[in-house]
Amino acid sequence: MRFAEAMDDLIQVRVARDEKRHLIEIARKRGLTLSEFLRETATDAARRVAA
Repeated sequence: MRFAEAMDDLIQVRVARDEKRHLIEIARKRGLTLSEFLRETATDAARRVAA
């Protein structure tokens, strides 16, 4: 499915509560919010795939 405009402002991900708590814990240890952590992780993964 293609959209007329880029939809990069909001990405929704469903995870279990315990997974979310674990991700928040990892993000906090790195001094990041959950959103920042997910964004950084996705960007790093995309760069590895593109390389």
